[in-house]
Amino acid sequence: MIPAAIPDIYRDLRVLLGWAWTYLIVSELIGTTSGITWFITQQARYQNFDNVYAAILIIGVIGLICDWVLMKLGERMFTWKVGAK
Repeated sequence: MIPAAIPDIYRDLRVLLGWAWTYLIVSELIGTTSGITWFITQQARYQNFDNVYAAILIIGVIGLICDWVLMKLGERMFTWKVGAK
């Protein structure tokens, strides 16, 4: 039963990684004086919106790459499970 459930648990962990990434960004926004969200707020304060959009794009690309890597790793680890992507 456990080996059959592992691919689904792994898929759920991929979803939770997206939540964790969101919570990381939100928590960094609340109380830091450095980091990507601090950079975004500073650039928005001085109306450098091209830098704001670039930073948001970087956050999205990092999340997308992490999810893609975990998807490919899951495909290699769980070859017996159809639809384990």
